[in-house]
Amino acid sequence: MCLIVVALGASPRYPLIVAANRDERHARPTARAAWWSDESRVLGGRDLEAGGSWLAMNRGGRFAAVTNIREAQRPVGKSSRGSLVADFVTDLAPSAEHAARAVHDGAAFGPFNLFLYDGRELMFASNRAAAARLDSGTHSLSNAPAGIEWPKTASARAGVERLLSHAAPLEPLFALLAERDEVGTPEQRYQRTHFVVGPVYGTRCSTVVLVDGSGQATFAERSFDATGHAVAEVRETFELERRS
Repeated sequence: MCLIVVALGASPRYPLIVAANRDERHARPTARAAWWSDESRVLGGRDLEAGGSWLAMNRGGRFAAVTNIREAQRPVGKSSRGSLVADFVTDLAPSAEHAARAVHDGAAFGPFNLFLYDGRELMFASNRAAAARLDSGTHSLSNAPAGIEWPKTASARAGVERLLSHAAPLEPLFALLAERDEVGTPEQRYQRTHFVVGPVYGTRCSTVVLVDGSGQATFAERSFDATGHAVAEVRETFELERRS
């Protein structure tokens, strides 16, 4: 049950804030965040089973992140949802164009929710809803279809909003992503807890992205084992390329 919060133009210091958890089977082969060897301008993790990425950005400030949608039948597409992220961050076309393309080609993928940011516009796309341009503000999504809000998306969004004026929000954002709730049924916990712990499936990594007003980006990823303990951290700080 992944979780993504994006604050666009909502913080006085950071025009872009991203806080995200990737929940996945622990056995699924994954490469931790790094500058990609085949696309040196792109930073993010790689899915080594189906290809693509769940969250990545490039040196120009393009950012994308995807989640699946929880459905009873769990349909599988012929194409990897991670390719939607990889295709966007390695391209130059506007986010609106990619969003429209993702909706048009949606039948090729399993159910997905997608954030696309091209440095100007933030778009939401899905193969279960129409594409939409998102205004400045704080936006969150998880594995529910568009229009359905789980408790975790509301609480995570509210938590990010409380940190918008924080002078150094990186560690507080990681603490927000690490919040756990062990009460209730497994389904209730999936919909409520920010951080999922389990021997087979759970939160594999947490990612925080901060872009300040001068164009300096910080990308930080923490990886976790099946017990929920941190096992690695990647942190990169770089200046965004100026647009011509």
